[in-house]
Amino acid sequence: MRNRDFEKKNRDFAKEDRNNLQPSSGDSSPWYLPQCNRGEELLSSGKAAQAREIFEDILARLDDAPSYGKAVVLERLGRCCHVERRHDLAVAHIRNAMAVTDKLAPSDGVKGLRGTLHSDLGEVLRATGRYVEARKSYEAALKIAERLKDLRAQAVDLGQLGTLALAEGKLDEALTRYGAALRVFQRIHEPAMEAAAWHQLGRVFHAQREWNEAYRHYREAARINEERGNLAGAAQAWSELAVVDRDAGRPAAAETWYRKAIDVLRTSENHARLARHLSSLADLLRSEPGRLAEARRSAEAALVIAQEFDPVGAEVWSGYGMLADILAQEAASAEGELRTTLQARSRDYRELERRAPIIVATLARLGDVPSLGRAVILGRLGLVFRMCGRPELAVARIRDAIDIATKLAPDDDSKALRGALYSDLGDVLEALGQGRDAAAARAAALKLAAESQDLREEAAESATEVVSGLTITLHEELLTDYIFDTDLLVDGPSRRNVGRQIAAADPLADDVRPMLVPAARTFVDHAGAVCIALPLTEPRVERHSGYVVMRRTRREVSVAGSAAVLWRLIRALDGVHTVGQIQSGMTRDERPAAAALLGTLAAAGVIDVAGRAIGHFVHLATKKGVLPGGGLEGDEVLQLATDHQYRAYPQAPGIALSQTVPESLHTFHALTRKRRSRRDYSGQTLRRADFDALLHVACGVTGTLPWADREVRLRAYPSSGALYAVEIYPIALRVAGLEQALYHYRAAENALELVRRDLDRDRIIDAALPVERAMVAGAAAMICLTGNFARHERKYGEGGYRMLVAEAGHISQNLILAATALGIAARPFGGVFDSLLNEELGLLADDEQFLLAVLVGLAGEEQSAALGAAS
Repeated sequence: MRNRDFEKKNRDFAKEDRNNLQPSSGDSSPWYLPQCNRGEELLSSGKAAQAREIFEDILARLDDAPSYGKAVVLERLGRCCHVERRHDLAVAHIRNAMAVTDKLAPSDGVKGLRGTLHSDLGEVLRATGRYVEARKSYEAALKIAERLKDLRAQAVDLGQLGTLALAEGKLDEALTRYGAALRVFQRIHEPAMEAAAWHQLGRVFHAQREWNEAYRHYREAARINEERGNLAGAAQAWSELAVVDRDAGRPAAAETWYRKAIDVLRTSENHARLARHLSSLADLLRSEPGRLAEARRSAEAALVIAQEFDPVGAEVWSGYGMLADILAQEAASAEGELRTTLQARSRDYRELERRAPIIVATLARLGDVPSLGRAVILGRLGLVFRMCGRPELAVARIRDAIDIATKLAPDDDSKALRGALYSDLGDVLEALGQGRDAAAARAAALKLAAESQDLREEAAESATEVVSGLTITLHEELLTDYIFDTDLLVDGPSRRNVGRQIAAADPLADDVRPMLVPAARTFVDHAGAVCIALPLTEPRVERHSGYVVMRRTRREVSVAGSAAVLWRLIRALDGVHTVGQIQSGMTRDERPAAAALLGTLAAAGVIDVAGRAIGHFVHLATKKGVLPGGGLEGDEVLQLATDHQYRAYPQAPGIALSQTVPESLHTFHALTRKRRSRRDYSGQTLRRADFDALLHVACGVTGTLPWADREVRLRAYPSSGALYAVEIYPIALRVAGLEQALYHYRAAENALELVRRDLDRDRIIDAALPVERAMVAGAAAMICLTGNFARHERKYGEGGYRMLVAEAGHISQNLILAATALGIAARPFGGVFDSLLNEELGLLADDEQFLLAVLVGLAGEEQSAALGAAS
């Protein structure tokens, strides 16, 4: 594991292996050291995955006896996983190595290895933002180095503590740590490490905006590296000098340093660093008047190098982001067709920057097992390469996707996907000038489409009904989306005209109050038929390994013929007038056609007769996964959350409020200041007493209210009309004294009712959106709040929906504040596929549906330790 700022303690592991190998272990075999050296060479050259395979093979060949060599292999596996950003696995390997060293005789070599392991662990923990734990590991490594009087190791550990302090924003401590490391390296005459220390001190002064000191330290780092012939190290210092000059408002000087670094790196093998420097130069040039063309050339050169080095690496996608910025600037000063072209390319490149890294990461997570999901992602990666101007790479990925889809069961999904993939392949082959192969691919796509079309045409014919001289046809299009970890949604191929028959239905009852479904859109098509486009149906969600399939249907009903009666009906369908009232406003001759139309359109889903169309529609349309989000991601979301652009009236007089907290509010004030939504649930068990208290205090009965010779039992939260139409379903995942199951909280008796004992924890986790599953997996309980629509609407009608969700909010806040008082973590949570969670809750009817949940548990090691001490 190699720190980006300091070279790691580079002990001669081979020598230690020979001195410390246990004769009972296989690591004394002649194959051991050569294999270790081979793995180390691969890791040093950046081939972490290949190195990991070698170290895993070595570990498998060693027996179970603890040995120094086994600990070394585990340490190197941790280094490989860290480089691959598999941080949890890296931590596990390093801790296993520590456990092995605990069983060895405490020689200086073993102690030194433990120091290295502590240092390695600190580096992984720092990379994942666990700074408190990282500091403990680094300090443990430093103490070992001091006991061993290993000056070099002490200096390296001091440098790592400096890097940690810099990451935490503790700049004064960083200066102290790096300064101490520098003095030791000077004392032991290690110029390479001394140069690194000068460089890091420059970074700290740079962060403090002390330009002269930053400049002096970077210059010294560059000087030492030049004298040693380490031009790559000198180039890195020159690039930092360029950043200082740029930040200090000296762009010409910055450009000189960048070009000097680039000239050196062009003759080196460090392609990744050369690409970064060219990109930095492009970023500098695009801020200079009249130099956008130069900036674009530099950015394009950086991108070419990055693509050759690693076609799917992070540098490639950030390079497209840089080009997107430059093209947007060029478009702003262009006109006409050129402006449109530049804007389109900028949008495409921005999409690559945003989406491509997620696609690549998703493919890695899916593994090598053939699946529909892997075929989908490979096909999408092919389209990414097509957008990148690399059609040869696109062809390879799309062919791989077709090969996988061909091996799967020949169902509608795999056929539709193969057809779409062959169509994409034809387009890419055409761009490569391979016309014959392109034609063959398109022919394969057409053949697959034809195999399905016959059935679709039969379905379309059966979806037509003649009612009172009007021809009513239902057109349906099945839309498929694939949702992958984390939060990646990929559009699948759609299938049109998969219809269902519109049966002539019985007339509606006279007292029904029909209305067009909300968001329905009426128009007249080119043939003069009246068309009613309906909103997307509620999604059907299917679980698969590594991804979720979501299917929705887009429906359109067309009515051909004399449409006078239909238009009169559409105007009258307001949800207020009854069928009888609508019929009374028509002539005797029109009434039979109107009655038949009303029944048939209701059967087709055009007319809502449930009496709560708006509330039902709002609930459906606001489910996660149904409507797209706002479109902001990453830094844009952070900017939105921190811009403080709230409603203000700057011209109005301001009146200061007192911040004095009355004694009666001290407890509540402390709770509101302490409450925080956490995501790092630790997976530990919640005490039964805390769980019981949470429900009783937040949701239990608090008193009674006489009402017309009857009694209303009041609860700890407000409810419109005291209806208490929100039901509470706790899912116990890790609660002491409660089996893992689904319960219902009955407030009147302050009791739990066991609803479902055969609860599958994995299915509950799968019901969450992919990006939320790790959080749910660590929680101790998930308290689900559901809306009993029928109960609420009997008093408030459709207008009661907002009161129903407000009630859920009241319960949620009570639960969260009660949990805060108990010293446990709780947060509101709605990131689920509603249909999947409703299925687990047993809510299969529309009258009761999931609204919101509250996750409860212990979050992070600090909270868990504090609670354990309190108990």
